[in-house]
Amino acid sequence: MTIPGQQASEDIGLRERIDRYLRDTSMGGPGVTIVPLTGDASDRRYFRIIGSDGRSIVLALHVGPIDFAALPFANAAELFQRLALPVPAVLGHSDPLGIVALEDLGDVTLQAHLGAATADEHAALYDQAVECIEQLQRRGTECDGRGFIAYGIAFDVEKLTWELEFFTRHFIEGYRGAALSSATREALDREWSSIARELAGDPRAFCLRNITSRN
Repeated sequence: MTIPGQQASEDIGLRERIDRYLRDTSMGGPGVTIVPLTGDASDRRYFRIIGSDGRSIVLALHVGPIDFAALPFANAAELFQRLALPVPAVLGHSDPLGIVALEDLGDVTLQAHLGAATADEHAALYDQAVECIEQLQRRGTECDGRGFIAYGIAFDVEKLTWELEFFTRHFIEGYRGAALSSATREALDREWSSIARELAGDPRAFCLRNITSRN
């Protein structure tokens, strides 16, 4: 975990927090290995903790102290548990240290696994994924949603418009490097508005954003 410059100082702080969490939860000791993991699209950092017995967990480190009970992640985890959906279990947390301990599901994504799968296995795995989506929508509709954040938000016109404008900024202009004229941008804005209104008018179902084989 040694990285030159500012990153080294940040990593020292992270290691101290990890060590303290492991001591506080009696998970530390000889033979414990700490492996940095690739992060997600956030400011959290992730580490795999491998015990001397070979079993492992994942620690998610926030930038500072947290209020776990108030985290949208914690709220969603409780909801998914109630809906009996297969998601990583929350194994523990420390608010002062800004750490959440999670079940380790390994490094192999569905996308990577499918690369070596037979055609029959490929179809079966996607059938399972679609079945999970169906269960999410059906059980989510049947569930008493009081107290769960997901039931208070929706892909309405405002949210859909934000998503489409995000695509313009970060893919068309950012990733593709396209320079949009005022006329082109106005035309896109009109098209986005039309699409957002049409989608927002459809019947709503419980959903999970960003379902991809990489996730």
